[in-house]
Amino acid sequence: MGVQFGICNCDGEPVDNDVLERVESLLVPYAPEGISVLRRESCALLYGSCETRTTSGSQQPYRLPDRNWIMWDGRLDNRGDLRRASIGLGVADTDAEVVACAYQSFGTQMFSHLIGDWAISIFSEARQEVVLARDFIGSRPLFYRSDNHQTTWSTVLEPLVFLGPEVPQVSGSYLAGWMSSYPHSHLTPYEGVRSVPPSSTVRMRAGQTSVRKYWDFDPGLAIRHRNDKDYEEQFYSIFREAVRRRIDSSNPVLAELSGGMDSSSIVCMADSLLAAGHCQTSRLDTITYFDVREPNWDELPYARIVEQQRGRAGCHIDVGPESLDQKGPTRNRFRMIPSSPYTRSSAADSFRQLLSGGGYRVVLSGLGGDEILGGVPTPVPELADLLVGLKVRQFLAQSFEWALAKRKPILKLWSSVLRQFLPRSPRYSRQSFRLCWLTTEFIARHRHELSFSSRRTRLTGGSPSFQANLEAVESLRSQLSCTTLESAPTFEWRYPFLDRELMSFCFSIPREQMVRPHERRSLMRRALAATVPRQILDRKRKAYVSRALVKVISAEYMRLRDSTPLRVEELGIVDCSELEHAVQNAEQGRDVATVSLLRTLALEDWLRELRNQQSLVRELVFRKDHATRVVRCSDQELLGREN
Repeated sequence: MGVQFGICNCDGEPVDNDVLERVESLLVPYAPEGISVLRRESCALLYGSCETRTTSGSQQPYRLPDRNWIMWDGRLDNRGDLRRASIGLGVADTDAEVVACAYQSFGTQMFSHLIGDWAISIFSEARQEVVLARDFIGSRPLFYRSDNHQTTWSTVLEPLVFLGPEVPQVSGSYLAGWMSSYPHSHLTPYEGVRSVPPSSTVRMRAGQTSVRKYWDFDPGLAIRHRNDKDYEEQFYSIFREAVRRRIDSSNPVLAELSGGMDSSSIVCMADSLLAAGHCQTSRLDTITYFDVREPNWDELPYARIVEQQRGRAGCHIDVGPESLDQKGPTRNRFRMIPSSPYTRSSAADSFRQLLSGGGYRVVLSGLGGDEILGGVPTPVPELADLLVGLKVRQFLAQSFEWALAKRKPILKLWSSVLRQFLPRSPRYSRQSFRLCWLTTEFIARHRHELSFSSRRTRLTGGSPSFQANLEAVESLRSQLSCTTLESAPTFEWRYPFLDRELMSFCFSIPREQMVRPHERRSLMRRALAATVPRQILDRKRKAYVSRALVKVISAEYMRLRDSTPLRVEELGIVDCSELEHAVQNAEQGRDVATVSLLRTLALEDWLRELRNQQSLVRELVFRKDHATRVVRCSDQELLGREN
């Protein structure tokens, strides 16, 4: 794991020393192993190291022939395959060296062959060209900013946002997407600063930028076995490998354990690998969040079932509304993207203390399990596949079986299937729109980002279930775009269910293997029956939290409304009278989009903090006579660290 930054002046002017000093100070929190600086005429590259694996470390930027330089941030899972395909790879080569050699052999075509979580930048001195790329799902961030005068890129946003004389304006498209669901994966909260799209290459040269997709799931890939057991064995093998790859760490590993099927499966499989001696890490610990005051979200009894099986208790953190008490927790550094109020709660402080005390640099998450493995037991994709394939007898048989399981009239079920193929035309008027506290003008400008409707199923481009899977992938990519690299302490998230080979397998098998009437997560339950406790596999789908969210919304609104006017009102995003009405409706138990409402309040808090950062940047510009002293002071403030 590492952090990278590059800057290239298109006019040939040398890079200012003060700029590099400021960038280095901004990267320090992410690079406990130090920062390397490379200067080349009008360009400069900086790489900060935070090692999590013995095979990941190497001196970077890494030099190639023909005056090319590579910076690599990530985990490479198919080193053996690349070693066999490339020339000149030794046994002790690091990930960066393996990737560099593969680039020499295949050029940018190698991106489609890199399996793992990664972000890469390649700078060519001879051509004055920059090539950026990210893995297929976008698990590692990589941002860029380019115009006719200068090109900059970084795995963290701070240098791209705070280096200029003014902080860029906020992106309305990003904020609209974040409040309603998640923003598009190529956006950031700042105008002019973009994120490299997942599974894509960005090429920049002389102020010109091009974006090209290098890989996607194959709609023609179909895996068909003779019986259920063969599917179960292949799933078990691929999932086991997905977990093994992500517990490969020279430090202890921490795993979230919610008591649900996803996180429990990861922990139980990791225990199996540890017992067999098939992984590098010495220890795997767990963390469980709970709220005993929320009747629908008491996870401790289920988490303790897994803890009992593994013979070891984990860390338990209370995330009830009381954890947001402003007198208790200390505010962490300014976060470059809007985030939940829980990031400044006592629960978040406890999490950071646990990471620091335990020496963890890897945290496992069950994100993606629901979307990939059929967590929502809907028959629509399967029935649409049968309908498109003209399998009339199977369509009728499965329709009746699903109608009985869902206790739903068969005609209504068929209507749901047919609607997938019809054009979608959602309405956006204030009266019909669920986010009614947004202004009419803001809704009109960003109706596309605010839309909750899914795409229309086409008769080409793969089966209906495959198209539904691609839509789930885009949603996950957008969700991951709302995360950034972590610091103080530095660690990385890893997602076993977002393994490319696991997802490709799940997308290429019959839908009936994933979900069956009366049996959601069918394949997962069958394959892991001997690994995960039966009480977890038989557990009903976890309920959504509602009461706790309402309490948090009330507390946040009471805290923020004392300052008027609200920033979201000044920017024309929110109608404050409608916002107050929505909060009152939530408190009275009426139907309100509570998650979006909470995000709107969190946005107000973030915009206030951003305005403070803008004032600090202006101070840097206007006090040039005290530049050194001001830079040091202001950078400390920007990062929320003590002097």
